[in-house]
Amino acid sequence: MVLSATVHSLNVDVMNKNKITLIAALLTLSVSAYSRDINSTNEGASGFWGAFNNYQPDGGKAVTAPDNDGLVSTPATRRIGNQHNGINDNAWWSMIHDAVMYHPSIRSEIATLDAAGFNIDVAAAGYLPTLSAGVTSDRQQDEASGHIATVGLSQMLYDFGKTGSAVDEATAKYIEQKSGVLEQIDDIVRKTALALNEAHRYRQLLDIAEQHVLAVNDVWQLTQLRAEAGASSSIDPVQAEARVKEAQAGAHNAAIKLQQQEDHLAFLLGYRQPAQAIPSPTEVFTRALPTDADASLNPTLLKAQAGLAVAQAGLRNAKAQNYPTVSLEMNSNRYLGDISNYQSHDHYNNVYVSVSGKLYQGGALQAQQNASASALAAAQTNVEKVRLSIADEQRGYLTSIDGLQRNIEILNGRLDTITRTRELYKMQYLSLGTRNVLDLLNAEQEISSSQQDLINARHDLWSAEIGYLASSGLARRYFGLENSSLGGFTIEAAQPERR
Repeated sequence: MVLSATVHSLNVDVMNKNKITLIAALLTLSVSAYSRDINSTNEGASGFWGAFNNYQPDGGKAVTAPDNDGLVSTPATRRIGNQHNGINDNAWWSMIHDAVMYHPSIRSEIATLDAAGFNIDVAAAGYLPTLSAGVTSDRQQDEASGHIATVGLSQMLYDFGKTGSAVDEATAKYIEQKSGVLEQIDDIVRKTALALNEAHRYRQLLDIAEQHVLAVNDVWQLTQLRAEAGASSSIDPVQAEARVKEAQAGAHNAAIKLQQQEDHLAFLLGYRQPAQAIPSPTEVFTRALPTDADASLNPTLLKAQAGLAVAQAGLRNAKAQNYPTVSLEMNSNRYLGDISNYQSHDHYNNVYVSVSGKLYQGGALQAQQNASASALAAAQTNVEKVRLSIADEQRGYLTSIDGLQRNIEILNGRLDTITRTRELYKMQYLSLGTRNVLDLLNAEQEISSSQQDLINARHDLWSAEIGYLASSGLARRYFGLENSSLGGFTIEAAQPERR
């Protein structure tokens, strides 16, 4: 059961004084209660609107910020090389741009963003007048029948924030979707950069595997010559040949993995890119990681903060439903047909102020308010959870970067040592006879393993740096995507959260 009440103020007779008094009383009580409710609402996510160049919804109450100081992550700085601007001359820049422009998931998010933008216009239309027209049939006793044509105009005067909160909610949903677009762009940038890194990794691993095949094949040929000359056992060529087959199998496996990485890269780019044409990541990661990197630039956090703003606007709208709406109503009516002959005037006009509201809806209003309050609490918790998760992810990447940089130094020393050992073993095998062929083969295997470990460590380092850039929300800046246009969507420059 729904109970509603409407009060009209008509300029007709003396009773209007009582109606006007009633309207004034209703408005006074509603404004007083509304002020208490609206002031008790904790609104706005810290830094949310600032992340989008101070963009703020037109209607309703301005969004303010709760205190999130306890969740701030310390900006992290890691130097990789000398700082310089732009990497446009690098093939990575071009291919990452191609992936962003090509991938349908980004275009899908942009189309959804356009729809969200129109929803702001729908909500803001509540501030504008509504014009309506209609025709009804009428019969006056048994004397005549006809129609009544009506044209009406309704203008909302004051609704205690119903329209304003609806505009705020639609605007927050728009920015939530905008964050989703940036989140999808960052995801494609990260995946493409990682795919380029992996393709380069397996190209180098294949080169090392092929070099290892040649190296053990040289040992095999050497053992054959020595066995034919009677300088070594006939078992030596057999052992060496087995290692050659093993090395060939390893090279074949590396070629398969390289093909898989090239296929994955082609899926992201929309065209095939041979791994030989991919520059070394050394040419890409020659700059210092951004010094202003923190959680506030991550689009996942911006999306969570936008969700918080949506929940806050929803709660304000739910509270506003408890109060009436004041509107100006005007209509003009004209009799059509025989019925007009029996009227003193063939048309009449009405102008009045309407105060209407719902008195009882079976508890639906309170239930909606409770649901909105719970949604707000969940959104606030989600912002905290996302912020902490990003900060933890960043710390993990930085720890990996530090550890891998030290590990690379150790692996370089190991490779240098085992290379000298191989030369010593070879001399002892040929000249002194104090080493057998297994020592030579093991040395070649150790060199190949050391080279593979070094390649993997370097590419793991670059993967961690890519992950750190993406987690910090600065991958778009690093790869030169900021201020680019994509299907009418401009990738704005990320601004750190103002504290």
